[in-house]
This record gives sequence, structure tokens and C-alpha cells, in this order.
Amino acid sequence: MVRNTTRGILGLIFAAGATWLANFVVEKIFGPEEADGQKG
Repeated sequence: MVRNTTRGILGLIFAAGATWLANFVVEKIFGPEEADGQKG
């Protein structure tokens, strides 16, 4: 029970961290979203 709960929490933290890191890298490379007029 504790193991599954811990695994779920770590999974959420990892997913959130990966999403944040991806957004961070993309913003560093391409600049802020507002400046990118050719989205899609």
C-alpha cells in the first residue's frame, strides 16, 4: 500500500518535472510563446 502510494506520488512528480523541463527547454530555444506567431 505504502509502496504503491509512494510510486504514484513519485510518478506524478516525475511527470510534472518532465513537462516543466520540456517547456523550459522549448522556451529557451524558441523564446516565449507570445513571440511565436507560426504555431500549429
